[in-house]
Amino acid sequence: MGSEVVGSRRPVGMWGRAVRRLTSSNDEFENAELADMARVSGCQTLADCGARTLVTLQGRIAMVKLSPRGQRSWLEADLQDGTGQVTLVWMGRRSIPGIDAGRMIRVSGRLVKQGRQVIYNPNYELLS
Repeated sequence: MGSEVVGSRRPVGMWGRAVRRLTSSNDEFENAELADMARVSGCQTLADCGARTLVTLQGRIAMVKLSPRGQRSWLEADLQDGTGQVTLVWMGRRSIPGIDAGRMIRVSGRLVKQGRQVIYNPNYELLS
């Protein structure tokens, strides 16, 4: 009553969410929320994406850093969507207003897997 099982995973519904909150760690709970928000918004999750495909992802920026590459600088930001992490790289940029750690963002571009997952010069939309 109020809870059903989807596949062999966790129960859903009001009671399922309550049980999940009580039995999950904060990281697990936050990752599940990020993944759910991405799916509800119509975006893909990293777990569902293959290499060299065009993707639209949504998540939270975990870290921003400036990486010098010779005389040019690249702005890098690690995006977490609840199922994984991707590095966003803007070549030739030292900063972008609004690209800060903790910020929610939606990005689109080609996903490259070269030891780590990267999207170069992604289109982006700041969410919150």
